[in-house]
Amino acid sequence: MNPLQISLIAVAIVVVVAIVLYNWFQERKYRKQSREMFESQQDVLLDGQPGTESDAARIEPYLDEPGYAERFVPDSPRMYEQTEPVATTGTNSSTINYQADVSALHEPQPAHAMPVQARMASQPESAPPAIELPPPPTDTEIDFEIRLQTTDAIPGSAMTEQIERSRISGKHLYWFGYNHLAGDWEEIASWREDAYSEIVIALQLADRNGAVSEDHLVQLCTLARQLASRFNGIAECPDIPSALQRASELDLFCVDVDVLIGLNVVSRDNEVFSGNRISELAQRANMVLAVDGVYQCRNAANEVIYSLCNHESAPFTANANAPFSTHGVTLLFDLPRVANGLAAFDRMTELAHQISEQLGGQLVDDNIRPLTQAGIDKIRMQIDQIYKRMQARGIAGGSKRALRLFD
Repeated sequence: MNPLQISLIAVAIVVVVAIVLYNWFQERKYRKQSREMFESQQDVLLDGQPGTESDAARIEPYLDEPGYAERFVPDSPRMYEQTEPVATTGTNSSTINYQADVSALHEPQPAHAMPVQARMASQPESAPPAIELPPPPTDTEIDFEIRLQTTDAIPGSAMTEQIERSRISGKHLYWFGYNHLAGDWEEIASWREDAYSEIVIALQLADRNGAVSEDHLVQLCTLARQLASRFNGIAECPDIPSALQRASELDLFCVDVDVLIGLNVVSRDNEVFSGNRISELAQRANMVLAVDGVYQCRNAANEVIYSLCNHESAPFTANANAPFSTHGVTLLFDLPRVANGLAAFDRMTELAHQISEQLGGQLVDDNIRPLTQAGIDKIRMQIDQIYKRMQARGIAGGSKRALRLFD
């Protein structure tokens, strides 16, 4: 070991010893100061005060001011009677003993005599009940619902871009906001001046174009979270895998019951039907010509029950002077969109027979084979089975839910 190392070790030992001695000295100094400080003071609670008897009996204070009870509790009877002061012989005026009947102070007081502050303190404040909003106009069975709650209300105009971006998917999408003034949900529109703190975005899981995709759901959730974050809120999105499973099952069921029934009336021996004659029979059956050149029979809710179209490509026209003829017509019945479908099918079948008889045609199926009454009864039985399946699935024919799914 060289001299430099020995010197460094010696210096280290000296430094450590110096630190230990310094700490010991400081501790001894502060301990001495603390002892001197506390020994010079008396405990006012444990030590008796000079000039007083420490073992004197404790005297409970009592109220002896005239009229105190009356002022404390409005319109209450006096709870005790105050007597005149009696001076004790051989004492000064400072030792006067007031005698009073204070038994009433120990009696239980009625609830109305309790001080207002005490009553308020004895009744803990309860938080005001949260406002329970009515359910939004969505369908939990067929919709993917995202709920937004924000601290700062979102103006309708601030959501225009998000609404347009979310509709790029081509699926049925609805934005609803709760209007506290109206006390109900309303569809959000950019032209409205209202602002909303509670918002529901509903994306339909399936329609005639198929089920929603995972990309649609992810993009919509991302858009909703970004919007909620801008206005100090949160967006609650359902589980995406379970939503995709629901969408797939719903789409498969809809495909299985999405049936379009067609009855054809064709001419015999290659003859033609007069367009004016067809129009006359259609109008007699309370059918109206639509803009697409198809006659429609509608119900009280203005929903199409069945329709009559040209078996060929040319549409019907309202111009009676225009020459129009065809080799056949087709009656169409969109099964899932019609309520009370069996009765509607019977009406359509009756009209098909009338047209066939009036125009001298023949009732055939889609394969242009003659359609007998047995064939019609078989179709009717299949329609009944489909309606029962839809009813069991909670999608009644012609219901609001069915009209959305089969739009």
